[in-house]
Amino acid sequence: MYNLKRPAATKLTICTCLPCGLQGSLAAADHLREKLGIGFNQTTPDGRFTLRKASGMGACAMAPVVLVNNKKMHDYMTNEKLDQLLEGLK
Repeated sequence: MYNLKRPAATKLTICTCLPCGLQGSLAAADHLREKLGIGFNQTTPDGRFTLRKASGMGACAMAPVVLVNNKKMHDYMTNEKLDQLLEGLK
């Protein structure tokens, strides 16, 4: 979970552990990868977003959860909420 190279201006981390996966985080992660056009541990070509996966965020009951820049956690993330989040971060 260390950054081996500098992440983009906005780092998005999604929890993909089993309990969160059963709550929909794996589908949410697929949506983010498709929307951003990158995989985990990659940065968008414009340098705006880096996508990371994690486990053990301690918010499985509120999954899917996305952590923005290790500071702000967003919970119950649907595809629509993910799209709104990305738009708001641009």
